[in-house]
Amino acid sequence: MKTILVTLFALFSTFAVNAQTTYTLDQLVGTKWKALNTPKQIVEIIEFTSNEIINNAKFYSYTTGELRKESSHSKPYYLSNAIPSSFDHAKVGKVKKGSYIILYNKKMKTMDYFYIKTFTKDKLVLYHKRNYKDMDDDDFTADFERVK
Repeated sequence: MKTILVTLFALFSTFAVNAQTTYTLDQLVGTKWKALNTPKQIVEIIEFTSNEIINNAKFYSYTTGELRKESSHSKPYYLSNAIPSSFDHAKVGKVKKGSYIILYNKKMKTMDYFYIKTFTKDKLVLYHKRNYKDMDDDDFTADFERVK
């Protein structure tokens, strides 16, 4: 009997450790986040709408600190509890919860994704696992602080 209880405890502990936290679209929409792990000459802000992630970046001169360039681009996204094999445009703005942010790069016509590792009122941490089809792509974690 003791062996059965220990086995059940170990099994349930494993499930608890492997459980993913699910986030909702309502938690993301309207928020803005400043990237923390960029060089000091780059200021990057991401903003979530109900159907797009908007990325605004400002690039400053290393020597003078002057603003050199600004860029802004948006990508449709949806939430998912798993990484899909392809981007499903019908889910944009309609899937209300998940632990992955699934993105579509309109220019490259490719899907990408981020796992939501941490989401609090002040902090967002996204994790990207290497895509083995693209050898130039590395695992990385993107840290953000909330600005709105």
